[in-house]
Amino acid sequence: MQNENLNILVVEDNPIDALVLEQALREERSQFSCHRVQYLKDAVKRIEEQNFDVMLLDLGLPDSNGIGTFIKAHTFAPDLPIVVLSGLDDEALGVEAVKLGAQDYLVKGKTDGYVLARAIHYAIQRQRLVNDRRTAEYALRQSEERFRTIFEGAMDCIYLKDRSLRYTQVNPAMERLFDLPANAFIGKTEQEILGEDVSAYTKDIEARVLKGEMIEEEHTRRIHGVPVTFIEVRVPNRNADNQIIGLCGIARDITERKKTDFVPPNQIDKYSSPVMKQTMARLIMAAEREATILLLGESGCGKDYLARFIHVHSKRADGPFFAINCAAVAPELAESELFGHERGAFTGAHGRKRGLLELAEGGTLLLNEIGELSLTLQAKLLTFLDTRQFNRVGGEKSISVNARLIAATNRDLEKEVESGRFRKDLYYRLNVISISIPPLRERREDIPILVREMIAKLRSEIQLPGMPHISPAAMDALVNYHWPGNVRELRNVLERALMLSDNRNISLSHLGLDGSISKEWSMSVNFPHDRTLNDITREVKSALVNEALRRSNGSRQGAARLLGISRYSLKHYMNSLDLDFDED
Repeated sequence: MQNENLNILVVEDNPIDALVLEQALREERSQFSCHRVQYLKDAVKRIEEQNFDVMLLDLGLPDSNGIGTFIKAHTFAPDLPIVVLSGLDDEALGVEAVKLGAQDYLVKGKTDGYVLARAIHYAIQRQRLVNDRRTAEYALRQSEERFRTIFEGAMDCIYLKDRSLRYTQVNPAMERLFDLPANAFIGKTEQEILGEDVSAYTKDIEARVLKGEMIEEEHTRRIHGVPVTFIEVRVPNRNADNQIIGLCGIARDITERKKTDFVPPNQIDKYSSPVMKQTMARLIMAAEREATILLLGESGCGKDYLARFIHVHSKRADGPFFAINCAAVAPELAESELFGHERGAFTGAHGRKRGLLELAEGGTLLLNEIGELSLTLQAKLLTFLDTRQFNRVGGEKSISVNARLIAATNRDLEKEVESGRFRKDLYYRLNVISISIPPLRERREDIPILVREMIAKLRSEIQLPGMPHISPAAMDALVNYHWPGNVRELRNVLERALMLSDNRNISLSHLGLDGSISKEWSMSVNFPHDRTLNDITREVKSALVNEALRRSNGSRQGAARLLGISRYSLKHYMNSLDLDFDED
């Protein structure tokens, strides 16, 4: 600070006193500028025009006298350090001035340059500390106000619990959800409020949070007798010393969103074929256990659907369900998709990403086509199955996850093990409960049931006005077809038939199983290994719509008539295929 060029405002009506002070100060330091005014009103004006580092104030001025002089000066310049220089050697006056905010009280004639320089130095330092504290306090008040606004206005439920898991604070959204005032929560546990035992899983989650973990999970609980699904994040709540004093939770109601993901609880009696009845019985048995499940079956036989069926009928039904097709993810991205990554773990990793395993906390993760995983990832997956812990890509901290794994494949894993493409130890670890899913050609009795269900669902998706009727000849063809693509192929055939029919009747010619449809509609499709069935289906839909538009000379009304669908349904298809729908 000795090297700073200080700007000093001297409020002194006696020019001789002012000159003596300046000369005394110059003996101690050379870098300063003094600006003298003799009236308090002039000091106000100068402060408005110029920035000063410190004010040297005489209490006896022509327009103000006594302690009131300081009070006025400090009022209009609260952030400027003020050193009182008085001709009165009055200890009581000095104490009062310091109490009111003066940085020091010096007596003229008893103050040399050293004392004055030191007083100015400490005055500036103390005032800077005061200003910094005031700024920090203001920022804290602003932060608290923002937090209060978010806390009280959030639609999500927000709460705080202490280390004994008793609520210490809840926001209005919690009050509205449970129809209880805030004071009904404070000091009580969840069990005391809801009148029911907290599940062992919830206790484990909260115990892990109190040890320092941040956990996000999905669950369903009954509120006033109605099941409500939440996605809930719990993080440790720390004090200023970084000690964990409890937890903070944020819960969002996603009940409406989950309705679109819900799988109806199919009954065993729904299927006609004995082989599928037996398979469904095994699936329900497996769902009731916590073991890893391996689903075996041809491509398209419904392994994804049945994995979700297992989830819905398990104790984890209230948790999330995620699925990944290992064959559809590039090998270099598969590890990040499964285990997540830290910021900077690789080029393009601009932020932290939570993998599917972490997102499946409390629920189920389906690893479809697991035979496509690299041997490196197989080893990492085996470690997780053994320890229930893993590291994100580029991370050093082990993450614990309570998620159930269901693996599915259309490969013969025993042969893959013999050929060295699949780890034997991982195969044994996955093959705790293995269930073979029969191909569609081995359960033809179920095809009429599946057809009716799929047509009803497709009708809703493409918004057809009524329920289409399928002719007996068409149904016979469907039952007797060999279905190399299984259930997935059946759905695609029915979707194409609906697009080509009049929306009321599906005949044999609409199915395209006997080649009749190719007499008027023909196309070729490339199917390289890196394209999925969804990509091909989208291409076929787009080709059909474009061909109809071509034949109708671009008329949307004509194309809709040719395709046998409403103009509104055509618009829906074109929007979903990113095709422009211009009005005729």
